[in-house]
Amino acid sequence: MRFSAEDAAWRELSSQYAGRWSIWRSDVGRWYATRLTRSLSRAEMDKGLVMTASGESAEELRGLLSAQERLGSQMISS
Repeated sequence: MRFSAEDAAWRELSSQYAGRWSIWRSDVGRWYATRLTRSLSRAEMDKGLVMTASGESAEELRGLLSAQERLGSQMISS
């Protein structure tokens, strides 16, 4: 069985962010991720955290998720 590049990218992202984000690709090809953890507070969202992120490509989404995780870690350590 052969997998497309999109399938491989989805598998990689899903594995990298397992348990933290649910990753999917829309019918029109846009990539999305929704947090699997608790809901964010208004204060967290005001500081830039999002419940759902989206990007034009798997790489763009990966960058957004990495930035979200860095921001979340900074907020915890502050």
